[in-house]
Amino acid sequence: MVRHAVSAVVLVAAATAALGAGGGAASAASAASKSDGLTHPLVGAYYYLWNPENLIAGGSLRSQLVPPQRPPFGLIDSNKTQTATRDIANAHKAGVNFFAIDWWPYDPAFSGRNYLTADAAMKEFLAAPDLKEMKFAMFYETWNLGFDAGREQTPVSEQEELHFDSDMLALAQHYFSNPSYLHIEGRPVVYLYLTRTLTGDVAGMIRGARTYLEQHGYADPFFIGDEVYWRVTPQLQAPNEPVFTGQPQLGRIEQFDAVTSYTLYYGDPQQANGPAGDSTGYPGTTHIAADQRFLLTLYRQATDNKVPVLPVVQPGFNDRGFRLTTNHPAQPRQWLAGDGPSSTLDQMLRCVAIPEVDPALPIVMVTSWDDWNEDTGIEPIPGTLTTKDDSPSGTAYTQGYQYGGEGTSEAHTLGRDVRVLDRAYARGEIGGSSPSRALGCQEP
Repeated sequence: MVRHAVSAVVLVAAATAALGAGGGAASAASAASKSDGLTHPLVGAYYYLWNPENLIAGGSLRSQLVPPQRPPFGLIDSNKTQTATRDIANAHKAGVNFFAIDWWPYDPAFSGRNYLTADAAMKEFLAAPDLKEMKFAMFYETWNLGFDAGREQTPVSEQEELHFDSDMLALAQHYFSNPSYLHIEGRPVVYLYLTRTLTGDVAGMIRGARTYLEQHGYADPFFIGDEVYWRVTPQLQAPNEPVFTGQPQLGRIEQFDAVTSYTLYYGDPQQANGPAGDSTGYPGTTHIAADQRFLLTLYRQATDNKVPVLPVVQPGFNDRGFRLTTNHPAQPRQWLAGDGPSSTLDQMLRCVAIPEVDPALPIVMVTSWDDWNEDTGIEPIPGTLTTKDDSPSGTAYTQGYQYGGEGTSEAHTLGRDVRVLDRAYARGEIGGSSPSRALGCQEP
């Protein structure tokens, strides 16, 4: 039930929709036009329905801290309507307009339990009395159709196409008609995870699903692909050719209505495939912001701005609680030593997400609301500030960085920065513009 690690682990949190949230975003009633077109920046967050089971099975950094700071299971049980009710209320206050909710393709050999558990938890989520305050979209685990870890690819075959068609129809039947489902220009939004690993006839797969849903009387989905990354799998991959490329794959990208990245964290020591230095040490001492702006620009220019590119931010990254042997470096939540516990999130919003918001589709994604395996959650949790963990060295998990004691800091910071986003959007300071001092960006 732990999120699958693909060489240089991928993360993601979704952002902004045309439904308002607290802290400066427009109200749900006024932010969307009659056609559901975006008239206002939106913020979304990736949301998981696998708790507390995933924390029990997978472990997390928080459970290794001294003192342990894993959120009490009673507060995060995905199978309780009270959990969804609280999360919706807190996210609304933080300026989050929608959740992109994790959903697994059925695979009895691997994720059958995930699929069934998520479906049951989804019923509890939909029963939340405050759901009217939020939108939601489905976040489909595309790689689970048949991922080949050796070559980091998900080959498209006739069987995978039929599986995808069936799953999209299931999503349409169960969720698309819900009044709180996120639509853009009348089309239901579906996020597709790790599309950057798809090989073969991707165009046929996506086109086929659109046709299949149309034949069953459903609107054409607004597909958002997870394509933006430092190194991706070539769509057409010969046996003796390199497994990865740094070039955007137009054949895939152009099948989607927009593209994004679940995470731009790069923990692979192979510097040739990506900026490993950006994920080592305090982010404010690296070129992480400039490098991410460059990558987003690269993907926009690859399609001559025809396919919108959605920026993503996260509060930090630390998967050492359950992937210690992979030795991914921790990315601290403090931008610089001595900074506050939400300063990395704050600076990534101000230095990357806000100036890079695409005017054609002003959405910001946040990774994540509640994924604690990779320690990207921003939901309010209790805890005590510490740098110590229960390893023999006392810092194998934390690497000496501070964790715990965040409380509502991340949610408060996001809510404040959503207001900054609103003002920047109104002034036209988005769309590949350099971050101005007025945004409060602090980088080397």
